Amino acid sequence: MPRESTCRFAILGMLCREPMSGYDLRSTIERSVGHFWQESYGNLYPTLERMAEERLVELEPEESSRGGRIRKVYRVTAAGRTALAEWLRRPVPPHVERNELLLKLFFGAQVEPADSLAQVERSRAEAEGLLAALRLIDESVRHSKGDDPELPYWHLSIRAGLLGLEAHLRWCDEAREALQRMERTTDSTKKRRTR
Repeated sequence: MPRESTCRFAILGMLCREPMSGYDLRSTIERSVGHFWQESYGNLYPTLERMAEERLVELEPEESSRGGRIRKVYRVTAAGRTALAEWLRRPVPPHVERNELLLKLFFGAQVEPADSLAQVERSRAEAEGLLAALRLIDESVRHSKGDDPELPYWHLSIRAGLLGLEAHLRWCDEAREALQRMERTTDSTKKRRTR
């Protein structure tokens, strides 16, 4: 399914929670599902316009609290809710992950093991930061009071992120050990050649 099509369903899902402007949508997507889904303003605004033309959302101009500027606030329509429900029932298409780190490691014999090790270390540091942030979100969701029926679903997506990052960190540790062994082997081979 093309990215725009999936973007429209991310928008519809967010607007089912509450009406929002394009800016609010982008911020909410980043804060709530940013660990597994991203949308750019360049994709968001044209998709919102098409969805308004298709009557999946409607525009509610609203005066801004910051100086009288009119904000474009979007609300999901009944047709939009129906479209979202139909999409939620469809099977997820097969997905092949595009992972630049793995692609670089696959061709790693073309550079020194230290170069590949540096890539793994950067990826590990990034994953540690993401894991810390996701743990804070998880803590907040788990301690949320109330009977919001969306909370268990949020927790499931957060758990997938936590487990995926933890697995990535374990893999980084294994990759580090393997690359360090390769580095030692390369170093000893170079020393023997220079004698």
